[in-house]
Amino acid sequence: MQRAKKSVISKVAFKEMLIRDLPELLKEDPLLKDYVASLFKENFADKRTTEEEIKALLEEIKILRIESEKRWEEHSKRLEEHSQILKEHSKRLEEHYQILKEHSKRLEEHSQILKEHSKKLEELSQGNKILMEEILALRKRQDVQIGALGARWGIKSEKTFRNAVKGLLEETFGVKVEHYETTDLEGEVFDGFPGKTVEIDLIIRDGELIVAEIKSSVSPADVLLFERKVKFFEKKEGRRVTRKIIISPMIDREAKNFCKSLGITFYTDVPDREAGL
Repeated sequence: MQRAKKSVISKVAFKEMLIRDLPELLKEDPLLKDYVASLFKENFADKRTTEEEIKALLEEIKILRIESEKRWEEHSKRLEEHSQILKEHSKRLEEHYQILKEHSKRLEEHSQILKEHSKKLEELSQGNKILMEEILALRKRQDVQIGALGARWGIKSEKTFRNAVKGLLEETFGVKVEHYETTDLEGEVFDGFPGKTVEIDLIIRDGELIVAEIKSSVSPADVLLFERKVKFFEKKEGRRVTRKIIISPMIDREAKNFCKSLGITFYTDVPDREAGL
């Protein structure tokens, strides 16, 4: 144990002595200096090589830095361009947004105007409907009034013409004209309606008995009614009618055919081609 301790102390002492005396020894002994240098050379690169490597490394670092700065500048430039493009796009989007907003506002205004127009059109439609109903009602009243006026005019015209024919025949040709009027108690003329008045005009000349009907217009039903009146007169009065005449400015075509089939003479101003109108 004591020997081992002594050996350790010797190495420590040798190391301290080496650290203390080696620089002076290297200065005084060139061979020792070369030997120590050769020992270091085997494990470490020399100063020139190290400097060259450091210089090369620094040059590479410099190149890398330059390239990095260049790339950074390019990236910065591109970022700036992209930023400018984005700003421009943002500006355009804002403009488009304002345009869309304005369009939306105008569409809303147009929609409101259309609603007002629709409301006015609906009101106008209702007004037109009411006006049309009033016009139809007025037209209906006018038709009734015109019909009534026409009927009155037709009756007056028939009476006027009957009186004129009566005066002409009696004064000029010496014939007798009588207006026959009686009541159909059994409803023979007006089938199923007893108590109606039957009227016909009689023209008497030298024993000849002519029955005449003067009307403003004549339909097939009028012809059949006239024929019933004649039959009713003959039956009730016991007198035979020798001739039947209808005088009218307007005789229906079918009414003319009825007259021909029943032996009734008719006088009119309407040709056959117009009688059916």
